[in-house]
Amino acid sequence: MKQANQLEVVFKDKIRLDVLVKFIWRSKTKFILPMFLTAIISSAIMLCIPRYYNVKVMLAPEYSSGSSGGLGSLGSLAGMVGINLGSMSSSDAIVPIFYPDVVASKDFLVDLMDVNVTSKDSAFNGKYVDFLTKYQKAPFWMVWYQKVKSWVKGPAILNQAEGYKPNPYMLTKVEDEIVKGMKSAIECGVDKKTDVITLSVTAQDPLVAAQMADTVQQKLQNFITEYRTKKTRNEVEYYNKLYDEAREDYLRAQQEYAEFADSHYDLVLNEYKIIEEKLENDMQMAYSVYSSATQQKVLAEAKLRERTPAFTTLQSASVPVKHAGPKRMITVAALTLLSFIVTTFVLLYRATSREEESEDFADESMNMHESDKVLIE
Repeated sequence: MKQANQLEVVFKDKIRLDVLVKFIWRSKTKFILPMFLTAIISSAIMLCIPRYYNVKVMLAPEYSSGSSGGLGSLGSLAGMVGINLGSMSSSDAIVPIFYPDVVASKDFLVDLMDVNVTSKDSAFNGKYVDFLTKYQKAPFWMVWYQKVKSWVKGPAILNQAEGYKPNPYMLTKVEDEIVKGMKSAIECGVDKKTDVITLSVTAQDPLVAAQMADTVQQKLQNFITEYRTKKTRNEVEYYNKLYDEAREDYLRAQQEYAEFADSHYDLVLNEYKIIEEKLENDMQMAYSVYSSATQQKVLAEAKLRERTPAFTTLQSASVPVKHAGPKRMITVAALTLLSFIVTTFVLLYRATSREEESEDFADESMNMHESDKVLIE
């Protein structure tokens, strides 16, 4: 009864902490079993979860303005020869905020399957996809789940024929599951204010995590570079073709003029002079086209170098010394504390329930006693 009265104090408008502490202290023996079981079970579960390592890479891309004004002296040079670089410039259709979508795409992840990796203990040396399917550990419940799944649906077989490469357009179920796992292990983030790119790779082996982080960095840089310079590279290829054709025409016209002039140098007939002047004009015209094509070729190559992005590595990939997880001690402590809180609320609920039942029983006994008195009278 005294304990119930104290509980009334606890659940009033203002919670009395001292009363709650006294209640917990008197009931301390009831906390031992649930907290002990929680600590043991959570520890056993956490020990079954394999350790994993995380590697982060930070990049700061440097972009040009993409306009003739941003080309500086190159724009002035183009103006002097009568070429407008404004028509050659274009803005990016893909911005840094879309880079995480690029890294998470199936095409990008499928290309990473064939990357050769080596474990830190040198026990594994092969493709990344083989590391994911054969070398990685899993909790016992996941192992049994996969076994039951294979019994029900049949064994999942990964095509490992030499020269075979998964088709991102039509993946098998096994390949799709692997891609999903890669998507959760390989992440990309972009700071919206600074455009700093952060690549994060998680693996059960520290060396594999570092190798994959470095590979993802290189592939993303190559993708961005190829995308940004695709149009300019086409322009360079086009102007190189014009240059080669103009050079051949000029050399041919120069050869024809030289051969005719050498073979008719002592003739003074007007007919020969007209032919010689025509060949000379053709040579001058071919030279003019050749000179213009040369200038356009040089400017296109300069624009390609200008459009090629440069990346500053703020944080490079390195083999981690400590594992990133799981946080076993923190998790066990948190679950044990949670069991303590839940046990406290359960004991408080039971105590208040008993108090209400005892009050109802006392009221019912009082009513029966009064009714008996009335009957006796």
